[in-house]
Order: sequence, then structure tokens, then C-alpha cells
Amino acid sequence: MQNALEKTNFLKTLAKYARVESVQSEDVLFGSGLNMTSIAFVEFILELEENDDVDIDTDQLDHTVRTAGQLYTRIIELLD
Repeated sequence: MQNALEKTNFLKTLAKYARVESVQSEDVLFGSGLNMTSIAFVEFILELEENDDVDIDTDQLDHTVRTAGQLYTRIIELLD
């Protein structure tokens, strides 16, 4: 499958839900990093699914996904 998610748009959308100006691949998603709430994270995933016409299995996004870059990579792997 062709890469359904463009990384720049992915990071912009993530920044919107993290309520920050911008997000870099190395930014930590939760805790001392972007400090996203679980609700904001779910809303972010739902927007990706709607805007990019993809289905993301959130059960596959476990504790090993810590950074924005890791999240992007995992989602791309799930879509392949």
C-alpha cells in the first residue's frame, strides 16, 4: 500500500491535538514531553482516520511507542 499518511501533515495534526505550535519526530508524546491527554490522543487518531481514509488499530499502539516519530512509523507499518 502506498504511504497513506504524509509525515508533515501527520505532525501538524499531532501539534493541533497536543496544543503546541509544532511537533518534531523526537518529541515524547506523554508525560514530560507533549503531555497529551488520552482523550486528545484518541481525537488525533480519529481525525487521521477520517481525513486520510485509513483504519488504525489502536490496540497495536502500545507502551513501546513513546515519540511522535515512533508513532508515525508504527501507524505506517500497520497500514502496510
